[in-house]
Amino acid sequence: MQVSLSNELQQFVDEKLASGAYATPEDVLQAAVASLRQSEQFGDFAPGELDSLLAEGERSLNDDSAVSAESVIGELKRRSANRRGS
Repeated sequence: MQVSLSNELQQFVDEKLASGAYATPEDVLQAAVASLRQSEQFGDFAPGELDSLLAEGERSLNDDSAVSAESVIGELKRRSANRRGS
């Protein structure tokens, strides 16, 4: 397959190659396609949304409502044992 790039995209690829981040133009395009796949699989976040979600998660760690890892693991083990009939 051959692809024609706009001047702007060609300049972007050239900059990535010049930075040493990628060895070949194909590497740049493979990274772009991988990013597109990930975006389509996991969805896009609105500007600032991911930061907001991370901050919310960090705040929840300081709340009394946070659940310890030991508690979660214990519950999972209990449920697993119940399913197995142990």
